[in-house]
Amino acid sequence: MTLTEIARLEHAGRVTLGWVPERYDGPARFAPVLAAVGSAAGILAVAASILLNLP
Repeated sequence: MTLTEIARLEHAGRVTLGWVPERYDGPARFAPVLAAVGSAAGILAVAASILLNLP
């Protein structure tokens, strides 16, 4: 395999990883996002309360 072929393969891999479809055809699902945000907020609240209560 030549250097040119290797360079083409590497470039093709990077382009494929960065490809985003023009539109999203699936239904919008907000419940998992809200669950993740709620969990993250809870974790941050617990961490903040622990840090504030340290002597």
